[in-house]
Amino acid sequence: MIRRLILFTSILAMPLAAQSRDCDGYLTPLVVPSGFCVRLFAEKLGPVRHLVVLPNGTLVAGLNAAPGMVRLRDTNGDGTADEIVRFGPGETGTGVTWANGWLYFAADKGVIRYRWSSGANEASGDGEWIAPNLPVGLFGSAHTMKGITVGRDSSVYVSIGSESDNCQVDDREARSPGKWPCGELARRAGIWQFRPPADGKAPWVGRRYATGLRNAEALAIDPATDRLWAATHGRDYLNHLWGWSDAESSLQPAEMLDLITLNGDYGWPYCMGQWTRSATRLVRTPEYAGRSEVDCATKVPPVMGFPGHWAPMAIAIAGKGLPGGYQNGLLIAFHGSRSKAPLPEEGHYLVYVPFDGDRRPTGDHQILLRTDGPVGSLRMAGVAVAPNGFIYVADDEHGRIYRIEPHGPIKR
Repeated sequence: MIRRLILFTSILAMPLAAQSRDCDGYLTPLVVPSGFCVRLFAEKLGPVRHLVVLPNGTLVAGLNAAPGMVRLRDTNGDGTADEIVRFGPGETGTGVTWANGWLYFAADKGVIRYRWSSGANEASGDGEWIAPNLPVGLFGSAHTMKGITVGRDSSVYVSIGSESDNCQVDDREARSPGKWPCGELARRAGIWQFRPPADGKAPWVGRRYATGLRNAEALAIDPATDRLWAATHGRDYLNHLWGWSDAESSLQPAEMLDLITLNGDYGWPYCMGQWTRSATRLVRTPEYAGRSEVDCATKVPPVMGFPGHWAPMAIAIAGKGLPGGYQNGLLIAFHGSRSKAPLPEEGHYLVYVPFDGDRRPTGDHQILLRTDGPVGSLRMAGVAVAPNGFIYVADDEHGRIYRIEPHGPIKR
């Protein structure tokens, strides 16, 4: 079975009707399907994370470096950003989104927003911290980075990742059992909702909206349905910690796409996704194998799964500006992960997941962007779709933003 799964992963990495020329017709290791082209929009930006395109076309990226954000514009229409301005609260962060005249930034320490009208090229006034003092933890041992999205009612949803790998008594130590119960769940490993005060003056009201999500950094709300989608990272190193084979550990546990509902419990750390080609289901984790109290059948199952350690970082909703066949679904940016070691890395993909007539994933997906370059030369951390169909993709490790355009390359 493991050999079949590895074969499937390799097949999945092969794009349909691939091309290897950028939008200007020059050779590139970046590969997109026929009907698209890709170009380098900006570089030397530092660790760019999530992205948002404002109604006037201004692109804003979260930065995992102070001051926190960078805004970019192509003022001369040559396809690359010529206006690049860094701004923000002086804090590192990840999540960024815009709604109803406000730009929201999920810094590691909390959420701040800036007044930014739809036609403006920059924010006006000082920022307002609406959700300060959120859990952070030590970088490298805790999931400090946060995703963010805004609903129709102006509620702000923020993901707060776990502090540990899987809530072990001794974190990341071989065969260490899980804490019972896992105390992290009170303040971490879930999604929190912050609602604006009715009078506009009192503090925002926060509550835990969903739990059992190890690291749901990839968040998006479908504006057509107001459904909240999250893609979550599974835990690491089942081979080193629990003696699984390297082949099995390289594919498990699943990275999962979840439909988030109020008070939903998605299983972490007690349950994890078991990925197969046909389906993903929740099973008990090794740390809690002896806990009869854990019943994974009572947890909210994933809508679909992906092979382990692909590391989903961001979600965007596809729109009408894209070519036919790509207008109705989700775009998920995967970072790829070194946690497959000692086997080769996988999962450096931008994936398109089509919706059915009810705007739910069909269970199929297609790679929209990958690279023929060296492993790790493309590490996507953000994705956003502009009204004109341009897709912007952030690469945090290499400090770049690429733009996928809905047409083929020019002829040379």
